Amino acid sequence: LSPAKRTAAGIALAKPTETSLVSEVPAFGRVLDLAPLVTLAGEVEIARTAQAASEKEMDRAKKMFAAGGNASAQTVETAEANAARDRAVLASAQARLAANWGREIAGKLESLTQAFAGGAALARLDLLPGEMPDPAAKTAHLNLPGAAGVIDADVIGRAPTADPQMPGASFLVLVRGHPLPAGAALRGTLPGTGATTTGLVVPRSAIVYHQGSAWAFVLGEEDTFERKLVSLGRSVGDDTVAVTQGLEADEHVVTAGAQQLLAAELQAGGAPEE
Repeated sequence: LSPAKRTAAGIALAKPTETSLVSEVPAFGRVLDLAPLVTLAGEVEIARTAQAASEKEMDRAKKMFAAGGNASAQTVETAEANAARDRAVLASAQARLAANWGREIAGKLESLTQAFAGGAALARLDLLPGEMPDPAAKTAHLNLPGAAGVIDADVIGRAPTADPQMPGASFLVLVRGHPLPAGAALRGTLPGTGATTTGLVVPRSAIVYHQGSAWAFVLGEEDTFERKLVSLGRSVGDDTVAVTQGLEADEHVVTAGAQQLLAAELQAGGAPEE
């Protein structure tokens, strides 16, 4: 295709962009059902309120008894027993919360409950065996399979239970500003511990898929186009993706109209038998 014909067909070219890629580890997970957590949080709050009230009643009874007031020794004993019971109920609820959801959730329960009331979601991310993120990781990058765009999530901490089907490390993350349904599948990345590398990045529109593989068209000699097999890395921003193999930095890649070229190639019967 001559430059004039490329312009008429809406085909645009650009060189891949070189950028620094921070080490990341892949993760797979799902949005969790908040109902059990919210119910348990309510039990903790009710138990805390009851315990505070019984402690005040016990203190009042002791002061009245010491001052020779109307409180008897039996009243003080009853108040102490009620306070002890309510302390045990609160400790039990807090222990169940920590066992089921982790100490990080238990320690941030009030702020998390407010976030959930504002529409935030809680997700669990599972890593492959042997993978481990940066211990200081604060943010995870998520995306829904088949959907464009990257969602940032706050890393809360390690999940308290392991997934028998994904026996690697697991983490809980808080997703704000995105109403995700419970059970929704997620893909994501967490910051890794490896060194920062330099890689090539192209727009997602430059990538076409054929027979289960990713391809990109590059400008060759005499205004011809060549379809090259590429290996993709992680998403970089909302509309670009890293290419780990298959492209050179000085090549002109089709960034608009790649799907048209693929359709024309297949129609002409020129597709290779990969």
